[in-house]
Amino acid sequence: MTFKSALDIDCGIRYMFETLDIMSPCGRKMLLESQMMTTKRELDFHYRRLNEIYDKDCTQIANKLMCLKDIQTTISRLESGTVLDDIEFFEIKYLSIVSGEVKQLLEQQRIIAVGLPELKDVVDILDPDRLNIPSFYVYDSYSDELREIRKQMRAIQGNGEDLPDEKRAELAVLLQKNADLELEVRRDLSGRVQVYASDLALALRNLSILDILIAKAAQMKKMGLCFPVVVEDGETFYNGMFNPAVKAHVAEAGREFIPVDIAFEREPVTIIGANMGGKSVVLKSLALNQLLTQFGFGVAAHDCCVNLVEEISLCIGDEQSIVKGVSSFAGEIMAIDAVIKGIRGGKSILALIDEPARTTNPVEGTALVEGLLDVVGEVKGGFVLTTHYNILNDNVKRYRVRGLVDGVMDYTLQRTYCGEVPHEAIAIAESLGIDAQWIECTKKNLNN
Repeated sequence: MTFKSALDIDCGIRYMFETLDIMSPCGRKMLLESQMMTTKRELDFHYRRLNEIYDKDCTQIANKLMCLKDIQTTISRLESGTVLDDIEFFEIKYLSIVSGEVKQLLEQQRIIAVGLPELKDVVDILDPDRLNIPSFYVYDSYSDELREIRKQMRAIQGNGEDLPDEKRAELAVLLQKNADLELEVRRDLSGRVQVYASDLALALRNLSILDILIAKAAQMKKMGLCFPVVVEDGETFYNGMFNPAVKAHVAEAGREFIPVDIAFEREPVTIIGANMGGKSVVLKSLALNQLLTQFGFGVAAHDCCVNLVEEISLCIGDEQSIVKGVSSFAGEIMAIDAVIKGIRGGKSILALIDEPARTTNPVEGTALVEGLLDVVGEVKGGFVLTTHYNILNDNVKRYRVRGLVDGVMDYTLQRTYCGEVPHEAIAIAESLGIDAQWIECTKKNLNN
């Protein structure tokens, strides 16, 4: 899975991307194209680098990266032996200058998270007059003959007055010679710079990585994210887990987001509670934080340990598809069936399923959920299911949303050993100011 494809998962990951202050287009492109990491080794290496950047003030470095362009095409053309034009030489020169300046700043702060090659020779080749400016021009100093031709051209052109025909013809000859000589210079420069093509590619890649690391570290500090402990086969737990997108939305409404604690390993987990109990937010937060971990971000929790998976399956919302021609129930069941097939195929999957069979009748719905829990058994990555049905399966770990406390919804999770769902629908409806006569009739029917 690429990070770009992960943005389609409705869990808050797009919010994390949109609030990430990556300075350069090439850094943004690299992140979007990055693959989800699935081994502890690569994630430990990534987080070691991120931790080093987290402890440093990288403001100056970030400012240097603001105008860094993705010039991979130019570098590829250089590597293939193509004669570059002035714009491409400018791109090469600018990259070399920025790389040199950032390299110096890294050395000053003793940052070794990202290494940069020495590109001073490239700058010297493309800046023969030692002007130390990023623009590029075929300078007179590249060729004595070129300097002389240009001198003659300036003498003929004078102050821009109209020229007689013979002078125009002479100038045309000189212009052609100038163009031919400039092409020779560019050909020579391309050959001289070509030997540094691999170093230029490395500089572009590592500057992009550095840009991403700095943005991730800044986001961690701003949002209060943590470094995860990563395991390949063990318990996943979150203390103080939250969802930044939901937290920001709740804050805008003048309310406080209540973080939750949750832990699971291979046994299925059920989260029970009335509607509006925050169960779906828990599933979205689990999906989000799994993605944040395996794409090397800070994780939205006070502290956590995350078991790595190959796939994240979030079955939430309306699965109806007009294109596929299936109902919401059929779409939901097909999505869950795909999860079962993946588990049976030996995949390490984090399966997060929100109120399965909620669109069918309660009798069959309860039976379908209990049957699902029987079928999945132990899951390598994790299996978390929310429901408002009374589930009697004893081979599951149970959590319950605390629910209404003094008329206020408390979204924290509590361990429970009973499958009965709290009967809070009427109380929730009353707290929302629903029609009093409707509430009264409902209570009478319930008592009857």
